[in-house]
Amino acid sequence: PECVHGFDGHNEVLPYMLVLGGYLLIFFVEKVAFDAHDIMHELEHGKETAKAVSTGENGHAGPPATSSHTGRSAVILLGALAVHSILEMTALGLADTFGDCGLLTLSIALHQPAESIALLVAFLKSGLSEGEITKYLSIFSAMGPIGVAIGMAVNEFAAPIVDAVMLAIVAGTFVYVGATEVIPEEWEDSSNKWKKFISLMSGIVSIFVITQYTSSLEGLGSS
Repeated sequence: PECVHGFDGHNEVLPYMLVLGGYLLIFFVEKVAFDAHDIMHELEHGKETAKAVSTGENGHAGPPATSSHTGRSAVILLGALAVHSILEMTALGLADTFGDCGLLTLSIALHQPAESIALLVAFLKSGLSEGEITKYLSIFSAMGPIGVAIGMAVNEFAAPIVDAVMLAIVAGTFVYVGATEVIPEEWEDSSNKWKKFISLMSGIVSIFVITQYTSSLEGLGSS
């Protein structure tokens, strides 16, 4: 709704197209440009392959080519997750109300640790030195504050239409995370389908109730 209100006086289709653009942006980053899923699969098997190459099937030493390959894959994964992190944290910087900030913080806190752990595991399996891993993880850690700073700067100094454009694009990235990344992945395993569906519906209802409650509090505060 905030996106739509920010486009008053402009083409009414524009905010929805920008949301779609944000969705396609993160889809391109994760599935086309970097293909993070395949990179994680490659890193899962990279360490075992490296051991096999180093010893050779006949017990002879072989070149450690796989180590550099998995190291490059880990850096590519870092790039994909860094873009993802900046966009998510930009949304937090754009938040105008305590309710919006709380909901975004909860959403980010639920899946950001998993991404960080996955990236750490990827680097540990890459064969890079401890110093290099520390350097790359420090870069990733800096993406969050950078995203928040961008969002706050846009919210504070840019024209309202710029704020609305950024908010629409970032909203599209959250649609991608929920609808394309998290939910389908949970249903890859067919076990406990009803429990998963009930949990999904419970989450949707909970978010609806929270948003309505925070909206009512804002209405009371402004009256």
